[in-house]
Amino acid sequence: MNKSVLIIKGFSKTEEELFTDRKIIQLYIDFFTSNAGGCFDLDTEFFIYEDPELEILQKLEFLNKNDYLIVILVGHGATKDGVQIFQLNEETIIHPGQLQFDCKRQLHIIESCRNIFSSTIEIDRLNHFIPKYKYGGIIKEKTLTREESLQIFNDALRDSSEGVIYLFACSVDEKAIDYFFLRELITRSVHIHEYFSGGAYGISNIFEHTKEKVMELSKKRQNPVKIGFGNFPFVITIT
Repeated sequence: MNKSVLIIKGFSKTEEELFTDRKIIQLYIDFFTSNAGGCFDLDTEFFIYEDPELEILQKLEFLNKNDYLIVILVGHGATKDGVQIFQLNEETIIHPGQLQFDCKRQLHIIESCRNIFSSTIEIDRLNHFIPKYKYGGIIKEKTLTREESLQIFNDALRDSSEGVIYLFACSVDEKAIDYFFLRELITRSVHIHEYFSGGAYGISNIFEHTKEKVMELSKKRQNPVKIGFGNFPFVITIT
């Protein structure tokens, strides 16, 4: 299966935001390159852009050949006339829906509309998840090899229904608080990887659990949204 991860970091207003945004991007990279997240190859299957110009995005048609594409937007967002907008760079604002591709299976994760917080504290809390799955998870008997994990992911992807899914960290007119959405998405995924068995688990179930936890943590001030159809594999178990 031909698959890629496209990550776009939007405009960072301060050095602190830049530091935090890059750390968030690294967390996504660590997850998707791990056995847990689909064994994506960092050198050939990742395309990462910081504060890109529109001309750069207009040259991404080569991604249309993929069987599966994950698109991640990290940066400042808001709503205008009820529609999500994203600050691409200091001078350019786009609608995430403007990033249109012809791939039959697409997962878009919009990590925006966020509050400012102490990045050092939050990043330390996030980083404790990484060592557990960076090299395939905690050690158990008969754990899946990287090759086996990749095969399971590709088989599940091939068997999945075609569609396009958008995951928004929060609803219209809300703010994403302290990266609750990312933290819970990764926390749930790592838990499944380490303690479940049976192969591939789809994004729909993981999103619903993530949504419930984010609503609980934010006292319903933040309500993640899923739009579209499909249930692509997102996590591979360790056994």
